[in-house]
Amino acid sequence: MKRALTFLAFCFSALASAEVVSFSREVAPILQRQCVACHKEGKAKGKYRLDTYEQLRKDLEPGDLETELFHRVTTDDEEERMPVDADPLGDQEINVIRRWIVEGASYDGEDPGALLSAIIPLRDHPGAPPSYPRPLGVTAMVFGPQGQKLYTGGYHEILVWDPNGGALLDRIPNNGQRSYGLALSPDGNMLAAATGDPGQAGEVRVFDAKSGRVLATPFRGDDTLLAVGFSPDGRALAFGGVDGKLRLFQTDTWTEVLAVSSHSDWLTALSWNREGSQIATASRDKTAKVYEVTTGKRVSTFSGHSEAVRGIAFHSNGKEVLSAGDHGHLFAWGSENGKKIADRAKFDNPVLRFMEGPRGFFATTSGGVIAQFNAENQKRLQEFKVASETGAEAPTISSCACWETLLAVGTLDGRVIIFDTETGDQRTIFVAKP
Repeated sequence: MKRALTFLAFCFSALASAEVVSFSREVAPILQRQCVACHKEGKAKGKYRLDTYEQLRKDLEPGDLETELFHRVTTDDEEERMPVDADPLGDQEINVIRRWIVEGASYDGEDPGALLSAIIPLRDHPGAPPSYPRPLGVTAMVFGPQGQKLYTGGYHEILVWDPNGGALLDRIPNNGQRSYGLALSPDGNMLAAATGDPGQAGEVRVFDAKSGRVLATPFRGDDTLLAVGFSPDGRALAFGGVDGKLRLFQTDTWTEVLAVSSHSDWLTALSWNREGSQIATASRDKTAKVYEVTTGKRVSTFSGHSEAVRGIAFHSNGKEVLSAGDHGHLFAWGSENGKKIADRAKFDNPVLRFMEGPRGFFATTSGGVIAQFNAENQKRLQEFKVASETGAEAPTISSCACWETLLAVGTLDGRVIIFDTETGDQRTIFVAKP
């Protein structure tokens, strides 16, 4: 009898000393991985959101297992079970959620309204494979200082290349799954990556451009980030992506100073004016907009695009904005009033990338074509073409970057081509694959 009482006392002691379930470390990762893609702001199936603790608690009572959440993850009815069209949660995941509810459904973060992706403890990303089994599409690139390096997005890493010969110089690890935007600070010291795993997570990560050390992860969200850019003085970093929001962070403290629900669909591109006082944004919602940086006030909206807008840039005069997209037009419009000034060019196919360079603007279209335009009047100067390796259809251009007379082009079949814009010659071509 004494031994039995001792055993029971031990069991109760163990239960009493066991740590309660941590929402941020244990529950939030399950919800983020399994549920948030279908139950978040702007995409809440059944008008049921699980992307913040605050939203989750609206339909959940501490200690009560007869709740919508617990029913949905435990029911055998495939029509009602979450996640939809996926394997049900494992016993361990269900037990974590059950214990958390029974223990009081407490919150161990700071802001109950913060996205779950932002409160999950930051962890290192998986390492990239030593060598890639096949090339990845080159979806982001930027030149380093003096054009001596070319950074491209890899798989959970940023690859650093010699643009003169295509040699792999370095690999910067601990990045998001895929990079969709890369930007270098004006002083060349910081490299920012807009990354994501579509439908699951997005992140902006900032590295020391020389050492590859992670300096900051100013933002983590529920979906992919697509565009990123430093202000002309390097004191602010702007970015946006699938959630349609424009965000600005100070680069000295990495604190958020602006968050604007800019578009109703993906924010695909952004551009700072030369003074750093305004930002122009492009979107899949067929609009382009200009915002004041200090107040977040919308200055103008251009609605002349009939399809998605993919690229945007301020004219050097600061009074015009140029934008292009899926309908193939290159429009110039007033930055202060959003009124159309001119239709500068018409392509037969979508313009997927539009970029300002030191010697003009560049627009990419199908057939592997990149057209260069005069910076002042947007007259077409010349074209560069990326040929197919097999003689089949030309590859899709998925990224581009400029440095002085160098034009780098990345393709979805994994190639990087460097052109000389003075001579029109192709200088280098290589496959961006370790």
